[in-house]
Amino acid sequence: MITFEKTVKTASILDPSKNFEEEILTYEYRTDPLTGRNTTVIKGLMNYVEKFLVSDAEMLDTLIKKTKDACPFCPENLETGTPMFSQNFVKGGRIVVGDAVVMPNFLGHAERSILVVLSKEHHLKLRDFAPKLVFDGFKGGVAYLRRLMEVKPSIRFPSFIFNHMPPAGSSQIHPHMQVLVRDRPFYLVRLLLEKSKAYFESNKSNYWMDLLEKERDRERYIFGKNDVEWLVPFAPLRGINEVEAIVRGKSNLLELTNKEWLELAEGITKILCFYDKEGYVSFNIILTSGPLNEHLDYFDVNLRIISRPGIQAFSYTDAWAVPYLLWDGEAVEEPECFAQRLRTSISNAQ
Repeated sequence: MITFEKTVKTASILDPSKNFEEEILTYEYRTDPLTGRNTTVIKGLMNYVEKFLVSDAEMLDTLIKKTKDACPFCPENLETGTPMFSQNFVKGGRIVVGDAVVMPNFLGHAERSILVVLSKEHHLKLRDFAPKLVFDGFKGGVAYLRRLMEVKPSIRFPSFIFNHMPPAGSSQIHPHMQVLVRDRPFYLVRLLLEKSKAYFESNKSNYWMDLLEKERDRERYIFGKNDVEWLVPFAPLRGINEVEAIVRGKSNLLELTNKEWLELAEGITKILCFYDKEGYVSFNIILTSGPLNEHLDYFDVNLRIISRPGIQAFSYTDAWAVPYLLWDGEAVEEPECFAQRLRTSISNAQ
């Protein structure tokens, strides 16, 4: 039913760093078991790119200080410098859950696009993203979705995203996330929904549950708590330290209970602590959902998190031609090796 397909290819070069001795390069062409998307795993590439993933401490500190005074999300500016909802949509103009503040987005990426400011602090190291901070942000986003479904039930496809720091595509340093809601799914979500449905009709079972059953005893499985389980994908989407979470039995975000939201928040903070130990400062998250107005037996809510390059004078990006124009995935390290490092780090932290 689920197969993990890969083809191993090699190439030979004469390596100038080894007096032009022959060097054998190994490539694994992996196929995502649901979508069929190709990912190339290039063994040894992490040794080359890892120097670009850490940040220049002095440059990072300068950036944080330079952006603080004019930051619209800092407490002294938020009330007067950020948009509000109309009073007939939300009394008071904003949704507040703990330290999280929900507001419309000035220039959003969907017809209903909001920002969730997560913290009063202008900058947080990745190890400082506490579970409650992430949980409150999620709950603020859910409160918005519930209100939106009351007034615009046709806008039913949400995605939660984190773009933390400029290398992840953020124009703001201050910790925040976005909730994008449209009357149609984003392409990846549509693909996952269509492929999940086809799998269900062909196999009479849920792909996401079958995937967890197959991966639970394999080297890519990381940890699980109740109905939220974490693993490293066999064929990563983007390739740098990618981790996936699956919420079993829940097909849209409005079905999640506080327990599951907290488990997602706790899992995210564990991954971020690992990234922090590796020296990273930037990350992306996507949290995908089925339509909010119905339960789908064939789809489970799922999340992807990846680390992004560091802040340095030499600007390196992993957003280049192969993933963005050729639509192929690429991994700089074997997923199984990454999973082992991640499991060990999380285990040692407990």
